[in-house]
Amino acid sequence: MPDPVTGVPFEEAIDYLRKKVDLPTRSWTDLWEGMHARAFVVAGAMRDELLADLHQAVTQALADGTTARDFRARFEEIVAKHGWTGWTGEGTKKARRWRARVIYDTNLRSARAAGRWQQIQRLKERRPYLRYTAVLDSSTRQEHEDWHGTILPVDHPFWQTHYPPNGWYCRCQVVQLSDADLKRRGLAVTKAPEVKMVPKEIKGRGRVETPEGIDPGFGGHNAGIAAGVEPELTAMERHGPWEALHVGGRSPGLEPAPSKLDPVAAMRAMADAAADDNGVRATLRRVLGGTEKTYTDPMGQRVRVSEAIATHILAEPDRKKARRERFFPLIQELIEAPQEIWVGFARSAVTGRVWLRRRYVRLVSVDKTRVIGLVGDLDGGVWSGVTFLTGRGVSAIRALRSGLRVFRDG
Repeated sequence: MPDPVTGVPFEEAIDYLRKKVDLPTRSWTDLWEGMHARAFVVAGAMRDELLADLHQAVTQALADGTTARDFRARFEEIVAKHGWTGWTGEGTKKARRWRARVIYDTNLRSARAAGRWQQIQRLKERRPYLRYTAVLDSSTRQEHEDWHGTILPVDHPFWQTHYPPNGWYCRCQVVQLSDADLKRRGLAVTKAPEVKMVPKEIKGRGRVETPEGIDPGFGGHNAGIAAGVEPELTAMERHGPWEALHVGGRSPGLEPAPSKLDPVAAMRAMADAAADDNGVRATLRRVLGGTEKTYTDPMGQRVRVSEAIATHILAEPDRKKARRERFFPLIQELIEAPQEIWVGFARSAVTGRVWLRRRYVRLVSVDKTRVIGLVGDLDGGVWSGVTFLTGRGVSAIRALRSGLRVFRDG
């Protein structure tokens, strides 16, 4: 679907929606601000199949240019198909129309904003400024009207918190400008509006602070930055800390982990210890049948494992003592048959990007005397690390089972 303003094909926005991970939640506030850039949620949608259908419908609406009215009809079909009851807005036709519109409007506006941000970043050397534009009618919030006409550099901190949308049904946008545009239109860079943080009490979140004029949950982040994929961001993030983001609420199936897992029998025999670094890489290549392999987990997520895992293992100071390459044959069952899958969020202190990490957990009995704890991390579809816990270290697996549990075997 083309951008309604520029006419440019909007694959970036569609990609933004497609890459979101479905997460069942009771309330929209279970996830907060930038977390929504990585996860697709519909408050009260707790079943995987229901959430998957809603996600597909929203993504298709963006790709096809579906109207809000047509989406509402599709929403009603999905509700009927899954027998979804007990959701906010269910009681009346007016409320049902409102709920469908909220899902449609919020997701499509955020996706367009995130996709537009990618385009802005690509063009910022030639067009280094953004101008805030509000609709200026009777529905426009006073603060948004006050921000209308603000012109600031693309990388100004103002856009980290005030890049629209800035609330429910917010229709504000930005226009990207060059120096020539400013000269031709008689415009100039303005002073940044004062940002005043105001406290709000949010059910399920407690006391939060949000910029004045921005609805809670929309302030404090830029959807484009939170979902950023620019290579330079990754390079910057290597040199800065990540801040864990708190996931609020409690949802059925997402309760805290029980105190222990019961070990299951290993599906494959362990490998022999390697004689040297080349042997470690050779062991992984034998397991993968090459330099990389893609597996599919029980939720349909594709997981790519590459030689980077061997590099990760070789960089550990206790590599020779631990001999973790022996456990490489167990990676496949950790991905394809985990006992649990957890998700958690973190935000880069350097760039503001929000990252969603999937963590796979399996406790394996490899023989009559040894139990191995397997924990693997998935970042953006790529297997980023795997931990093999043995002996007393197995007890540490409990601390690694944190965030939201989205899958449990059995």
